[in-house]
Amino acid sequence: MQIKCLYKQLNGYMQRLVFLDIAKAICIILVVIGHYHPENSPEWYNVIWKFIYSFHMPLFMFASGYIYIATKREHETYKGFIVKKVKRLMVPYLATSFLIITLKLITQGNAYVANPVTLSSYAKMFYLPEAGYFLWFIWALWWMFVVVPLFRTPKSRLALFVISIVLAYLPLHLTDLFCINQFKSMFVYFMLGVIAFEKKDCISRIKMHPLVVYLSFVVVECLCLFNIGGGILSILNEIVPFIGIAAVLQLSVQMESLVKSDKPNWILQISVSSYIIYLFHTTFEGFAKAVLHKIPGVWNTGNDWVFCLTAIIVIVVGVVFPILLHKYILQKYHITRLLFGLK
Repeated sequence: MQIKCLYKQLNGYMQRLVFLDIAKAICIILVVIGHYHPENSPEWYNVIWKFIYSFHMPLFMFASGYIYIATKREHETYKGFIVKKVKRLMVPYLATSFLIITLKLITQGNAYVANPVTLSSYAKMFYLPEAGYFLWFIWALWWMFVVVPLFRTPKSRLALFVISIVLAYLPLHLTDLFCINQFKSMFVYFMLGVIAFEKKDCISRIKMHPLVVYLSFVVVECLCLFNIGGGILSILNEIVPFIGIAAVLQLSVQMESLVKSDKPNWILQISVSSYIIYLFHTTFEGFAKAVLHKIPGVWNTGNDWVFCLTAIIVIVVGVVFPILLHKYILQKYHITRLLFGLK
């Protein structure tokens, strides 16, 4: 499969957004790792898990907002855009939900299945991420794409960014139906991505050594992870996602020179398959865990080395198998491209 990087139209030429491809690859790997968190996890792995969860979904939302505005077609109608997003997001959401629920119903009586389902799950999937909680991301992103195109000027989008900040920190829990509450809490990061692109010339004037960014991230993360922030701990927890986004973007920019967008590359392959990895990584991780559960002396041994080995196996399966599924099956047939939002 030919690698197609993210791009934007600039002065008649296609300028690659390779650094965002790298950021997406890093982010989806963190997602796969973060969704492997068994009950027997040693304390050091729990720290890694908390570290990942402190910023990885805000990073995904930031990248989505940046990509949206960078690739936005000026004269596209709102109706046309929404239809496109139905095909890209909601059809794959329903197809994936139906498939995962069916597989769980078939296998959960004979094998280990995390978060079992019932027949009623087929109805619930229309208003809740019933197949797997991770699918809240699709719902939240959908609402962002419903709202943001209504704001057609940079000034109106800046005002929307301010509104998103107020929403994020408003001490009010909205309904979990249709993942409205998740939209409320994550919208600010999507809008941050939008504003970061539109204000990139101003941002580029801010000179900061990469080590300062990395060191700030490490220090704030350590204070939060080990609860040593004192009275400002709650503030630091709110700051962490933003510093994490800055650190990963800085790393991605520095890695950009190592990646050639016109040649096959594992980082770009992960990036181009990131949507399919997101949809199917928990399914393949589930299969791997079910197999490992059947092997005597592998699960719940309390041995850190055995845990590391099983974690590596499950995580690699969660990344590699969706890529293979994307490359050799889903991309080849019209019906699968339609069902899973592929071009």
